[in-house]
Amino acid sequence: MNLLDKITLKSFLAALVRQACSLPGDLQQEVNAIAKTLSAKLSHLDLLTEDYPLLEQDYLAARAILQDDGDRLRSSVVEEKPSVEITDEQLLNLASEILSAKDSVSFAKQAYAESPEFRQLLAQLLPQTSSYTINILDLIGKYCITTEAGQRVYDLIHPKLLEEQPVELDFTGVEIAAPPFLNFAIGQLLKDIPPETINRLLPRKNLNPLDEESLEFIIDDCQQYYSDSEFRSRVDQVIYELATAP
Repeated sequence: MNLLDKITLKSFLAALVRQACSLPGDLQQEVNAIAKTLSAKLSHLDLLTEDYPLLEQDYLAARAILQDDGDRLRSSVVEEKPSVEITDEQLLNLASEILSAKDSVSFAKQAYAESPEFRQLLAQLLPQTSSYTINILDLIGKYCITTEAGQRVYDLIHPKLLEEQPVELDFTGVEIAAPPFLNFAIGQLLKDIPPETINRLLPRKNLNPLDEESLEFIIDDCQQYYSDSEFRSRVDQVIYELATAP
């Protein structure tokens, strides 16, 4: 990979992490197609952003950071600023995995939350991502019910909160956020994060009042469960008896 290709790829990955919503279906298909022969089509990512202004805006902002002159226009003469050490093969493999995903935005956000190496790689390109928004409607759908869906949200936000980085959960368009979902998405954060930290770093936007009330009860219950070993033992025993009852 030449220097220009590296800048294109890093800037595109940073732009994906910055997106508030998933890419439109047709654009996601084009991204998937490029991923199949990524090393030969890196320059296509640059052109692809022109079809989607929200992506292009963040892509150009990331490129500007990698250019000494700060010019936000695409250039063939650029100098990359120092970044984390990572081989071309590692970068291409990571990028291929993200771009091949069914939802590249969600996959990139998850990789950014879970991988210290990926966060370090993009750190200089994401000056505002110490706080970012997860759109629950895009990630899960309008019915947030299952524990599996809740676990998916937890896996995204837990590493960020441990690093004292705020994350906003946007529930706009979500009709139901059921207790099992909320328990796994937020309740189990109480295992190692104090409730005051959750309240400070995890704002919820447009969660309907009934679900917000349920969440408050869940947080209270989980706080007692994880902080009181005797209470936890009693609860675990009841759950075990219910699970093994004929």
